Amino acid sequence: MTATRNAPTQVTINVELFGNARLLAGCKLVRLSIPDDCALSDIAEGIGLQHPALVGTVVREDLTGFLDSYTVNLNGVEFIDDRRRRLRDGDSLLVFSSQAGG
Repeated sequence: MTATRNAPTQVTINVELFGNARLLAGCKLVRLSIPDDCALSDIAEGIGLQHPALVGTVVREDLTGFLDSYTVNLNGVEFIDDRRRRLRDGDSLLVFSSQAGG
């Protein structure tokens, strides 16, 4: 008997942009419909496709992730890297410059 893996389901997440990312995109919030089992690169690609002004300034030119100068936080609780993770419908990702003061 072989183990079968359930196919990922689509979830809608909110990506909140801060600082220069918000100015370049011209909006505060981006909604993405993505597989629930995704990597940060999938999120960067979705944002880059919706907001081309972020490509090369926030998102890598090849859409494989965010520039090193940007940080992504999940639900205001944990910073995430490019590991695959399961997201839930309604999760919020915060994208801001690593150099942002506070």
